[in-house]
Formats: sequence, C-alpha cells, structure tokens
Amino acid sequence: MTSESVKKIATIDIGSNSIVLLIANCYPDGTIEFLDEHYALTKLGKDVKTKRMLSDDAIEHTIAAVKELKAVALEEGTSYIIITASSAVRMAENRNRFLVQCYKEIEIFPQVLNGHEEAKYTYLGATTDVVTDRPVVTIDIGGGSTEISWGALDQMVAGHSIDIGCVSLKEEFDLGVGYFLYKRLAAIRYLRKEFSKIASALNEFVGDQKITLIATGGTITTYAGIQLEQEIYDRKRINLIKGRRKELVLTSKKLARMDIPARKRVPGMILDRVEEMPAGLLIMSEFLKFFHFKRFLISSNGLRAGILKHYVETM
Repeated sequence: MTSESVKKIATIDIGSNSIVLLIANCYPDGTIEFLDEHYALTKLGKDVKTKRMLSDDAIEHTIAAVKELKAVALEEGTSYIIITASSAVRMAENRNRFLVQCYKEIEIFPQVLNGHEEAKYTYLGATTDVVTDRPVVTIDIGGGSTEISWGALDQMVAGHSIDIGCVSLKEEFDLGVGYFLYKRLAAIRYLRKEFSKIASALNEFVGDQKITLIATGGTITTYAGIQLEQEIYDRKRINLIKGRRKELVLTSKKLARMDIPARKRVPGMILDRVEEMPAGLLIMSEFLKFFHFKRFLISSNGLRAGILKHYVETM
C-alpha cells in the first residue's frame, strides 16, 4: 500500500464537558490506525439542561480550545478535519450563535449530531477491536447525555440517547462533593425512571442471551485508569480491559465519600474529572444493576473513533 493512499484524518468532538481531538491514519481498506489524542476541559454544557443556554464564557473558552486543537491537527499533518458537537450544543437555544461564531473563527462549521447519530457513531467506535459472537450492548456516558445501543458486532439494531450525563446529573442532584445519601437516592430514582424508558426494548433484545457489554466515554476510561493506577493516560493499555459491577460500585461509593483533595491523590485520576466522577460512576453502576449486567469491557474507542470509521467507509 502506497503512502499516497493513506489519509491522516482528525476529528474534534465538542462535548458537554470536554473537547477531544483524535488523529488517525485511515486506509482505503477500512483500516484505522489511531495515532494521537488531545483533550481540553471546557464544560460547555454547564447549566445547559436547566437554562437551555450556552454561557458567553463557555462559548469563548470552547472556541479558543477548538482553535488550539485544530492548530495541533494541522501541525501533525492532517489532510482533513471533522468537527462535531453533541448534546450541549443541540440542547441549547442559542446554538446557532455558537455555530456561526465557530465558523467565523475556525472556518469549519461543526456538525451537530442528533441523539441517534451520536448513538450510532459511538456504537461503531466502541465495537472497534472487539471480537465476539455474542450480541453487543454499548453504553457511553458523556457530560450531558448517555448513549445506549445494541446489535450484532457489525450492525447496530437500536440506539438511544438519554439526557443524563456526568455533568448534568452532578448539577441537578449536587453530587460533586460529599456523600449525602438522600441526594444519591434521589439521583438513583431519576436514573431508574430514565432507564425504564428503554427497558422493554433492551430486555426484549437481550432475552436469555449472554451479551458483550462495552462501556466507553471519559468516566469509564478514567475509571480504568484508576483500576490500573496509571500515572499517565494510555489509551492502548486501557482498551478492552475487563470490568466487574462489584468493583465499580465499590469505587463509586469510595470516590463519592472523598473530598476533592483526596480524589486528586487517587492514582489514575484525571484531575479535570474529580467533581464529575461520582455522578458518572453512579450512572454506570445503576445501569449495571438495573439491567442485571455483572461484567463489561472498557473501550478507549467511542464517538470519535466511530466518526472516523464512518468517514473511511464512505470515502
């Protein structure tokens, strides 16, 4: 295969909590070689669920971060950059202002993904590198939404996006600091109500089959880093490690009881996620309990990898 047939592509995902740049070599045969990943915390989705507006400061901070990540992508020799925006932008009533300002300053108009698109691309990405003959269920816990999908390994049957994320749940139930049982119980009731909306369809799909559950997103990859006590985040080492419900539930409760300085000292903790981790892990633990899943795989590939896979399949 000639070097001319290889395209270095970048995707920048504007999420509710963070912006992530993923750079990869994409080959005509569909092979994707992930090269580099860069991350910036902007918290664009702060208070969006209640106010339905992106704040001026968040817009300015986010666009500045996207400009920096675009510059990094160009410096690394990418020939094409895809920019997408997810739940915070699609939920905001002033999203058009944000998108126009992005175009003026970045010269790329972000594609706002609807919930089904986000679920589809996440499924595509999460199933990368997975080998299984079982039905697959994926969950991606984001800042403002959680995508849950299922299907065969090479084909998604159904995908759902629900308005629960580590940031929005933390804000709504004040879960950032302190283990207050009444707050957690209120959050759990809310989560179960939301999960019940997809329960009939997901339970019908699963039936009595053994499934492969794949979890992805910043919450779960940070959890993997904590389990491995990583000093430096290593997406390759994290990819496809196994997790168990019992251990995740214990970690969820342990972190929730810690103050912020103590959380920052936890080996493997990504410092920008210390406030959101209790809420994010509560979403995951309650999902596992609600649907009686005991084991899962952790994937470092998710939405961004899925967008790249879609691009390769259509180029």
